[in-house]
Amino acid sequence: MPLPRKKDVGSSAAPVLNLLRAHVRLVDVQEHTEPYTITRKADNATFTLDPQFSCTVEVIDDGQGGDDNGAKFFEGFRYKQDKNGAWVNQENSKLGMLSNVVKPGYFEDETIPDLTANDLKGFEMLCRIKPKKNPNNGQIIGSTIDWETMQRLPNKPGNLAGEADDLDDDMMPDFSDLKS
Repeated sequence: MPLPRKKDVGSSAAPVLNLLRAHVRLVDVQEHTEPYTITRKADNATFTLDPQFSCTVEVIDDGQGGDDNGAKFFEGFRYKQDKNGAWVNQENSKLGMLSNVVKPGYFEDETIPDLTANDLKGFEMLCRIKPKKNPNNGQIIGSTIDWETMQRLPNKPGNLAGEADDLDDDMMPDFSDLKS
């Protein structure tokens, strides 16, 4: 007689999300410009991570009825190492895509200032969120942003962190002559 099955739902407490088009906000953003070491609380194992912007992603609107609104997970947008060993923000990468979403034309216009943690704090965008797998064993360990789907919010043309979302009263169109 075979033994019973038990589905492995992952060892972390991170939510496993599969959202086709979610409205998310980046919070608790930190920039690491050099490789850095972290210690896992569960077993005190240490890991060295590549330079990156690390943050918490908060789901504002899951686009699927709201069951996952408010869910949070950790995300890293990593720098890449070039052939000379220097760490760079590479255009065709998750960090590169985020840079272009936050600052359109980032790689084409050298006058656009470098991306900073302040640019990302509170930044909101649309993206797909998919289950994150451990590359060594394929086990699902949480959620991650599908970097090829990141895009600006359509109703907030500026949408840079710190920008005002509302218009001055004198900039608002006058609809008083419309009939209901």
